[in-house]
Amino acid sequence: MPHLPATWKERKDADRERKVDRVMSDRLFQWTRTTTMRRVLVVVAAVLCVAIIPAFAQGGGVIGIIVTAVAWAVWGLLRMSTRTVADLPDRFLDERQRALRNRAYRYAYLILGWIVAGLATVGLIAFVIVSDDDTATVTTTWSQALGLVLSVTLLISLLPSMVVAWLDRGEESADVIVEVT
Repeated sequence: MPHLPATWKERKDADRERKVDRVMSDRLFQWTRTTTMRRVLVVVAAVLCVAIIPAFAQGGGVIGIIVTAVAWAVWGLLRMSTRTVADLPDRFLDERQRALRNRAYRYAYLILGWIVAGLATVGLIAFVIVSDDDTATVTTTWSQALGLVLSVTLLISLLPSMVVAWLDRGEESADVIVEVT
């Protein structure tokens, strides 16, 4: 009789192992695992991440929610494309995947840092140009603030998977059989 998990932690670990095995052996999302498709998904995710802000600011709540939902769907595709390597604990990854994940987190941190520093610099320059007496008033609507917060949250969630998808060479399609002569 197989060992049945007795504690909550054992059940949680067993459940996670089943989920990881299911993701690692998944064939449904094989079409997203080529290098070209991964890079297309990265570009689409980046565009959608930026598009959330004007979608909420100019288009209103419904359009903003639609763009955000599409962006989260692309995030899910990116995660399945990379077999969630960016999110898995060390024990489920081999050395190559672990090195790729660690490099992806390093690059994601650098990219996010440069984005924040660039936005702060542009904001400071705009403040100096616009202000007459070193005072400036920023007015924003709820929709604009919501779009900015959702965009940044999505960017933080997306970046590690985006970097893994961009750096990893991808998998060959299972449908293509290559004969070596």
